[in-house]
Amino acid sequence: MRNGFFIRWLVPILLATPLLAQDLEGNDTPGNWRVTFHEIHDIWNVMCDEREEQGDLVRRCYIRHVDVFSPRPKFAAQFLFVTPEVGGTGFEVDFGMEAGTVFAPGRFRIERDGQRVWQSNWPGCLTGLDCRFANDSGAVLIDAMRAGGDFRFTFRDRHGQAQDLTWPLAEFDSAWGVFLQQSRARGLVK
Repeated sequence: MRNGFFIRWLVPILLATPLLAQDLEGNDTPGNWRVTFHEIHDIWNVMCDEREEQGDLVRRCYIRHVDVFSPRPKFAAQFLFVTPEVGGTGFEVDFGMEAGTVFAPGRFRIERDGQRVWQSNWPGCLTGLDCRFANDSGAVLIDAMRAGGDFRFTFRDRHGQAQDLTWPLAEFDSAWGVFLQQSRARGLVK
């Protein structure tokens, strides 16, 4: 019963908020973020929002995809956010997976025309702990995503169930272009 309550409480927060957005009191909630832009490119959502923080207007833009691949009672989900790095000189790709998710090496990958063109064997990605790509590794991953194909994830979820997810990348480059345009218009990237 406690697990069910926890999941019902946690899931709406994860699905509705990028990177566990916090309100001004530090609560994990969408708080007072106002959406100023939203556009959908297949599975990829390009979003921008803003809020006042101590008299300053704070703006952000991101690309996201949230995949709820297993409904209750054995709820499980995976998500991805692309955001500008602090300082606006690069980009970060952040995957969210539940603790207990386990990938075998080579099963967290991008495939194009039946060939693996990118993969991660980073322990944080293979174990559902911390799966983030920034700086050069973020740029390499974004380039691979922009070239199309499919993100492929073959793993065991936190319930021990075998999962095989495919995220099409055909529209990612289009989403990327809009994300850059909107981020530049708000001074978030150089």
